[in-house]
Amino acid sequence: MTGLSPYFSSHDLLMANATGTLTFLEKLIQNQADSSLAGKVNRLHLKNELQNRLLLVSTELNSFSAELDCEGERADQLASYLDERADHRNDLLTVASITVGALTTILTVAIPSDATQKTVGLVGGLMSGGLGGSSLIKGRKVQFDHPRNVLRDIWLMPEKSEIYTPFIWYMLNEKSFSNEHKQGIIRSIHDRWLTLAFDGDKGGKKQQLLFGKGGTYKAEDLHTRADLLNQLQSSIRSLNQDLQSFVMAVNRLP
Repeated sequence: MTGLSPYFSSHDLLMANATGTLTFLEKLIQNQADSSLAGKVNRLHLKNELQNRLLLVSTELNSFSAELDCEGERADQLASYLDERADHRNDLLTVASITVGALTTILTVAIPSDATQKTVGLVGGLMSGGLGGSSLIKGRKVQFDHPRNVLRDIWLMPEKSEIYTPFIWYMLNEKSFSNEHKQGIIRSIHDRWLTLAFDGDKGGKKQQLLFGKGGTYKAEDLHTRADLLNQLQSSIRSLNQDLQSFVMAVNRLP
């Protein structure tokens, strides 16, 4: 790999290792001096193989980013539906509460009997208060399944992933691809979720729901899932920037 140092930064060399293109780059550099027709054909063949490999890993990143975008949109749409149902329900309860309150006032004025007035006032107050209190009750729930849970391995951090490709998984774990260079992107995301989304509670039911195969979701849980997916998508997109930087370095080869 020492022969590549004049052409690539240490970060680019890590990317070459992640993409499986180190061998192609070494052979290209070794064959630079060969000006024969066979040498030129060989270099053209190596460049084509190299470009094909880089196109493949770029497709992997874009495909996974698209999957995250789709999953986040799916959760957001369902959460919005539940929010709309809850808002509509609360509007109806508010109108009913106001109506009952107004009718109670009219009846207490219209009825001459003090005992009856008190009874009507008490019943009307209870009904109005009950309707108003009902609006504070959490909205509906919905069954939301995700057998292929793209968040699970980020939370559990296994050595090998069954969901992420080896290339993406390597980049997410390699410290050099994170902003701090102290820990991998996965660890940074995991710690941020633990602190901001779950207040340090790692074993709650909410985590089992979000990182399992699905279950009964409330609107707020769906919003949380969408937020986690969007954060993860941003990290995947940042890896694509690293890849594009490496592609530019490859294109600068003499």
